[in-house]
Amino acid sequence: MIQTIYFDLGNVIVFFSHQKMIRQIAETAGLSPQEVQSMLITNRGQIEHERGKVKTEELYAEFSRRGTRPFTFHEFIEAASDIFTPNTELFPIIEELKKRGIRLILLSNTSECHYNRVYSHYPILRLFDAHVLSYEAGACKPDPLIFRKALTLAECPKSNCFYIDDIPEYVTAARKTGLDSEIFTNVEALKKQLAARKIHIP
Repeated sequence: MIQTIYFDLGNVIVFFSHQKMIRQIAETAGLSPQEVQSMLITNRGQIEHERGKVKTEELYAEFSRRGTRPFTFHEFIEAASDIFTPNTELFPIIEELKKRGIRLILLSNTSECHYNRVYSHYPILRLFDAHVLSYEAGACKPDPLIFRKALTLAECPKSNCFYIDDIPEYVTAARKTGLDSEIFTNVEALKKQLAARKIHIP
């Protein structure tokens, strides 16, 4: 019987656009999108940010140094974080699982500024019993470390846990730790995955 369900955040609970982030930071800092892409993606600035190795303040300082126009820390946060839209079709399922007493845990590769943005804008996250966030854990999926940390918060046997993520590589990594996992594609598919585990949601 499933007692704990782990949800990924990005492109599961909320959708996001890295391209929007790159464009907005470029406009704010007076840089080209290619320069921002190089700093965040090519040179792994975003990944290191999500691992908690690079702080938001450090990214702001670097973009301020390279930028061609002045901008505030708040403006930088807005440019970097105003990139999310809610997957509202999923919210009733999360609410129903909560009503049934299933423990809900968020398991996400995310940065502090992105998580703060989502948490402040979408109260659905307050239904979760625990949050395992890469920038706090010091590890990003598919690193087994973050899955092991998540399993310590289950409060039930591993065999009674289930994990949902949109990225196949992360689902495979979770399964290697012994965590039952499925790829999230849409809400109807998720209902079938839950039904296969004896959780029937109309």
